[in-house]
Order: sequence, then C-alpha cells, then structure tokens
Amino acid sequence: MGIFGRPESKPPESPGRKPAPAPPTPTPVVARPAPTPSPTPSPVSACVIGAKTTIKGEISGDENIVVEGTVEGTIRVAHDLRIGPGGVVKATVSAQSVVVAGELLGDCHAARRVEIESSGRMTGNIRAPRVVIVEGATFRGNSDMSPRRDEGGKGGA
Repeated sequence: MGIFGRPESKPPESPGRKPAPAPPTPTPVVARPAPTPSPTPSPVSACVIGAKTTIKGEISGDENIVVEGTVEGTIRVAHDLRIGPGGVVKATVSAQSVVVAGELLGDCHAARRVEIESSGRMTGNIRAPRVVIVEGATFRGNSDMSPRRDEGGKGGA
C-alpha cells in the first residue's frame, strides 16, 4: 500500500519519452608531473628587526626593512622602510617609501612617499614628492615636496 491507503502505482510513461540515461562512469585520474614554474622575478624580501633588538650604526641594503625594535644611526635602503607601532628609529633615513607607525627621530628622504600613520610620531624633516599624515599622527619638522633636482627638472644647482 502506498501513501494515504491507495495502492502503489507507477505513473504512466509517455510514449515519446526516453528512459533516463545511466550515470556516467568515472574517468580514471592520471597523475601528471607538477608544472615547472616559469622564471618570474621573486618579490622583494623583507628584513625584520625584532622588538627586542637594538642596532646602532648604519643599515643599508636592497630589500624592504621592517623595524619593530630600535635603530640608531643611518638607514639607507633601495626599497621600502616600515617602522612598526613599537619601533623606534633615531636615524637619518633614505628609502623608496617610508611608513611610520612607531617613532622616527631624524630626517627622512623618500623617492616616492612618506606616510605617518595615526599611531606614528615623527620629529625631523621630510623630503618626498608625496607626504601623508593621517589624523592622530604627530609631526614636528619641515616638509619639502619639490621634485628631485637630478630628475631633469628645471632649475639648477
């Protein structure tokens, strides 16, 4: 007996209807060797100066630098410098771009931009084509946003 006490019956098949096809058989999985990566330039690595580390002297290099500890002296890098929220830099700084979320005491030169985040504090002069000072940040010094003299601009000296 079917539902509601009626005898079970199959619905009549329509004459033009074909039965459903059988499910497809799974195709075997063939193991293939992993493709060899194409030679692409690797991203620039970062050097992290830990929170419990203090460096006195000159830092120079061709990679990004993240300062979580303390640096005193000079920092000259070909890429980006980031001073973390707990980082303290008492140095003259030169980089492509500089982000200050901690404290920077010293002059700062950037080829692209300098950004002082809301937790950042900076005392010193800035020379960069773009300067961003977020609300809540502290900045004491002068900023020079003029184009670099050696880029073929007008004027001399």
